[in-house]
Amino acid sequence: MLKVVHVMGRFAASGTERQLAGTMLAAVREGAWEPTLCVLRPGEPYAQEMAAAGIPLVELSGRDADPRRLASLRRVLTSGRYDVVHSSLHGANALTRLSLLGSSRPPVVVSERRVEDWRSRPARALDRALRPLTDQWIGNSEDVGDFVVRAHGAPPERVHVIRNGIDAGVFHPGPRRPGARSGPVRIGSVGRLIPVKGFDVLVGAARRLVTELDAEFVVVGQGPERAALEQQAAGLPVSFPGPLHEPAAVADFLRTLDVFVLPSRSEGLPNAVLEAAACGLPVVSTRAPGIEGAAAGAVLVPPDDAEALAGALRAQVLDPVPARPLGVQSFEAVARAHRDVFAAAAARRSS
Repeated sequence: MLKVVHVMGRFAASGTERQLAGTMLAAVREGAWEPTLCVLRPGEPYAQEMAAAGIPLVELSGRDADPRRLASLRRVLTSGRYDVVHSSLHGANALTRLSLLGSSRPPVVVSERRVEDWRSRPARALDRALRPLTDQWIGNSEDVGDFVVRAHGAPPERVHVIRNGIDAGVFHPGPRRPGARSGPVRIGSVGRLIPVKGFDVLVGAARRLVTELDAEFVVVGQGPERAALEQQAAGLPVSFPGPLHEPAAVADFLRTLDVFVLPSRSEGLPNAVLEAAACGLPVVSTRAPGIEGAAAGAVLVPPDDAEALAGALRAQVLDPVPARPLGVQSFEAVARAHRDVFAAAAARRSS
């Protein structure tokens, strides 16, 4: 059985991390491969949860540009304990491959999770320069796969699309908590509080709707934009209560909502939309890369258009149409698909 080390820069309970966690746990259940999690930032609570669940954990410390951390990472990855190295997201992807510069390295698989055409010219140059150190790439949607070919110059035949998994035992329509239907209409979202998620646009839409609808807006998540968003939303019925770590807690929150909204400027394949649709919610989102094709029945508007977002939310409140997720698969299926990519990387490297 292949031994795979998964490298992440951080491991908060956000979309990419929850997908990787579900996939690693399914790999253990399926006997697909033996996972180890390597996190470049120590002390992440969600990483500790993975360790408690039986996933071996390696934590490194130091700054991104610290050559000692690169050396530590190289020692871990070339220790001979792992058959394949799998990294996710731009920062970890770059550091992982930089640490493996040299004549001897294990097979490397890189995952991208979002269309990031705004990357700087130096970042794009680095992606392309590290292409020889990459055996296979994974994207979570066709849009992301196309981006990988564009940004990395990756050969299309070595770019694999593996759509996100959902635990149908957790995310499903169900009875709402007592009292959830009383009071204002609840419009909510789940996501990191970072600029690309567009929650500033949601605040703008809430400002337009506050005189028309008896509504409250709740955004679950954490991130560096929280203080700025709270200041922007001052005086509005918009709250940012912080993150929810457990998938069951996210599902419980979703089932208290009347409408789900995701105002992102770009995505890959958003877990939040898939999970909200799996819970039977009406969904309003942006027509940004990675979102179209995520859920049937979702109402899509242009990014950065608070007026259009407000109009779509108004329509879904007055005449709600539940969405349903498209292309959803189990984490076991996601694990099997990853196993095939890891095997292809190992075969390419050995040849």
